[in-house]
Amino acid sequence: QRYIDQMLYYARLKGARKDYRFESVDTENCVKEVLEDFTPLLEEQKIQVWLDIKENTLFTDKRGFAFMLGQFISNSIKYSKGKDKQLRISCIREHEKIILSVRDNGMGIKACDLPYVFEKGFTGDSGDRRKKATGMGLYLAKEMAHDLNVELDIFSDADTGGCEIRVYFPVVKKPQLSAMDRMLSSVVTRSLAAIFNRKSHR
Repeated sequence: QRYIDQMLYYARLKGARKDYRFESVDTENCVKEVLEDFTPLLEEQKIQVWLDIKENTLFTDKRGFAFMLGQFISNSIKYSKGKDKQLRISCIREHEKIILSVRDNGMGIKACDLPYVFEKGFTGDSGDRRKKATGMGLYLAKEMAHDLNVELDIFSDADTGGCEIRVYFPVVKKPQLSAMDRMLSSVVTRSLAAIFNRKSHR
């Protein structure tokens, strides 16, 4: 199913028409929905999941964000190791950025491979688990990040293990109404209320 999703999103990303819908997304609910799809694998691998969502609103395309998150979680499961397997997902606000982090304590990535992990078809070293990799997941995530106007960064240490992917969302501020706009809005609201009251008394 994961490979089918990748093919569908590859077609979507390369299509001439994009059907993104940018809106306020409840971060925690969206993260939990994506995690639910991976529940059988997480339980099978005995991976403990920790959530720390301090910034609970993202302005983005929900489907695109969920797809990216799914790729990160899938990789964390695929390259998990040891007995105390953990997956930590957090979301905080720092200055003018909202940072969503997906961190695990799995195999990690070699320093020489890090600059290339978002390239199409790149699978890294020849480890047994990487032989089955398509090299498309992080590439598609990077392409989606470009379309959604967010930045991706990755940190890892193959010696100590573990990998962290961060997604940097811009903070979208609600437009402030001017004094004139507020006055006009108030006048319109009162006028509509008066019309409604007159109709209700007929």
